Amino acid sequence: MADLALSDYRDSVRAFIKDHAAKNMLLEFIQENSDDELDLYINMSLGFLNSIPPLIGSFTYATFPIPALIIHQSVIECLISNGILNSRNELTYNNGGITVKIADGDRYLRHLQWLTRLTDQSIKSLLNIKIALNIEGGFGGVYSPYAYLHGAGATLQPSSILSG
Repeated sequence: MADLALSDYRDSVRAFIKDHAAKNMLLEFIQENSDDELDLYINMSLGFLNSIPPLIGSFTYATFPIPALIIHQSVIECLISNGILNSRNELTYNNGGITVKIADGDRYLRHLQWLTRLTDQSIKSLLNIKIALNIEGGFGGVYSPYAYLHGAGATLQPSSILSG
């Protein structure tokens, strides 16, 4: 797989949520999310996923083992943010038995629940990968200053203590 960069993830998130001006008729043919907003969601996702223990170091966009997880987690962040905006701008108007609701704050809720379940499964896989990397990193020994007590130049001679 080619090394992925932030711009690659941005394009992937935008494609996943189908946020293209030509497809957003009700938004007057503009994108719902700017590139800066998508970058924020992607950075929040990578930060969150890197914070899951064990803390074995930080993955970058290029080294993250499950790229789809970054995309899904970014979309969750996006849907939460857009849902907050829609809730803030929600208005229900009723006139003569006709009700109009503008900016439904719950319209992303079903998708958010579905993505959260999907992402939970992927996070379990990421956790297993991190545990395996942590175990693999432990092979070869661990430095200890006591390793040289018995070597040349040491003043402590184990046999002299025992025979003492």
